[in-house]
Amino acid sequence: MRISTQAASQAALSDLMRAQREAYDARQQLASGKKAPDLKGYANSAETIIAAKAAQKRSESFVGANERVLNRLEIQDLAYQELSTAATDLRTALTTNDGSFMMDKVQEVFDRASAALNMRFNGSFVFGGRRTDAVPFTADTIADLQAAVPDVSATFQNAADRQTTKIEETITIDVNATASEVGTELMASIERIADFNAGPDGPFDGQITENQQAFLETELANIISAFDTINVAMAENGARQKQLEGSITGHEKRSDYLEIMVAGIEDADMAEAATRFQQAQTAVQVSAQTFSRLSQISLLNYL
Repeated sequence: MRISTQAASQAALSDLMRAQREAYDARQQLASGKKAPDLKGYANSAETIIAAKAAQKRSESFVGANERVLNRLEIQDLAYQELSTAATDLRTALTTNDGSFMMDKVQEVFDRASAALNMRFNGSFVFGGRRTDAVPFTADTIADLQAAVPDVSATFQNAADRQTTKIEETITIDVNATASEVGTELMASIERIADFNAGPDGPFDGQITENQQAFLETELANIISAFDTINVAMAENGARQKQLEGSITGHEKRSDYLEIMVAGIEDADMAEAATRFQQAQTAVQVSAQTFSRLSQISLLNYL
């Protein structure tokens, strides 16, 4: 009788401990919302969780980096608009019959174009290519263009290579064209106009002469070419903006999908956890009462 009672007590104690453990696990799930407190609790799914979270972090990193680049492209677009407008204004100035204020307009175009070519974003020159810490266009005046040796190309100090950025694991794009790529033609035209103005057929003052008209008609073709170069680069910048927007959307969707996938593995069913907790609590009470009664049984009760 005594041996049987001891075995029953041990069984009741085991039931009590199991019920307490189940109650604790259920309570932890209710508190954390997770099925397990650490990766060990997910067994074979642990590797999937680790890989998914790493991929999600990479996607979130790409989103942040691409958004910064997209902000820069918006600044670049403003610079391209300024350059395009400057080229348009110069072309308009060369079609007049009165040259009285032509060089004033040329000076204005130079100033606007210079500022655009040296535009910055977060302290970096956007037209500097890989060299973002140095002024890409160094001429301060039209006279500097005229004095440049061997030509105006000497006033461009940007890097030869464009700056690039990685927007996907396997996709790298150019961030922008360089100052020399988009500005050389326009600045060369300004330099030729200034040279002509200072030459034997100048200056442009009052009614345009035949020689001046012939020169301006030739130079108009160069300005149109400069305008086209700027607008092509501006279109490329717009295409990069669209590409980046698509990349950001893709990374955000990928991150959301991975978050849902991980949640499907990690997150506890709160309704189920609450039910199990109530059942476990009941089991703890019953097991405790059973163990308590068995612990009090003695042969003396039967003598």
